Order: sequence, then C-alpha cells, then structure tokens
Amino acid sequence: MKCSQCGAKNDPQSKFCKECGADLLSNKPRSTPVTAISELYGKEVEVLFFIENFSGKITGIVNPTEDQIGRYREGILQRVVIDAPVTAETDENIGAVLTFIRQSKEYLGEKYNEGQYRNFSTADLKKEYLKLFERILKEKAKGNPAPMPAPEKK
Repeated sequence: MKCSQCGAKNDPQSKFCKECGADLLSNKPRSTPVTAISELYGKEVEVLFFIENFSGKITGIVNPTEDQIGRYREGILQRVVIDAPVTAETDENIGAVLTFIRQSKEYLGEKYNEGQYRNFSTADLKKEYLKLFERILKEKAKGNPAPMPAPEKK
C-alpha cells in the first residue's frame, strides 16, 4: 500500500506509514489523483504545506482530506488557482510556483510584481518561494495573524 502523504511503500496490512506515520486507512483523497501539473491549470485547488517530522523537508498535499488538515494544524492551507506558463518554452512548473509566490506575498502583506521574477530559473523561483514559506511559518509560529495586503492602486 502506498502512503498518500509521502509516497512510501508499506505492507498491505499496515495501519500506519512506516516513513511518516500517516494513518493509511483514512488517507482517501477527496478527488481524483492528479497525474500532471498541466491538469491543474486554471483550476482552484487547496494545498496544505507542512514540515515533515522525520526529514524536516517542506511538503505539500494537493486537495488534502479533513483528516490530513487536522493532523497538520501547524501547516499552512492555501487555496490557489494554478496559472499556466506564459510561453511554450517555459517549464510547466513555473506557473504553479509563481502562483504560490504571489499568494505568499499577499499573505505577508507585500506587493507582488511578476516582472521581477522573469529572469529567474525554475530552481531560483522555487528557492524564492521556500524563503517566503519559511517567513510565513515563522509569522504563524509567533501567533501573528496574517497582515492585510495593501490595496492596489489602479
């Protein structure tokens, strides 16, 4: 049996994942599994980000179950619409990463300017998002409520 949290293979009779400890019996996804990020373009999804207990890595679950949300209360649940990449040559993950960067900046009450990220590689965009995500976790750990984003001037 494959764990829906971390992907580790477990014995079919196991009740909990041997890698992350997730309850294997209640890990039923709310919707159909996504096989490619391109299936998410233009769709609104929920992503639950959290830090894995054993590895310390930041992980995300797309459209988590209520059990998963309850289990990772210290995580951050973001509702996002995945933007498609601007050009065909662009890596398909860039649209998703830019969406997360935009929403993270909004959460922190900062202005988002997509132009500043145009020359970033996919790896650099992911690093930028992880930095923002760490800031959000620190703010949340302090018990600070999310600041209100500044109104945009038109």
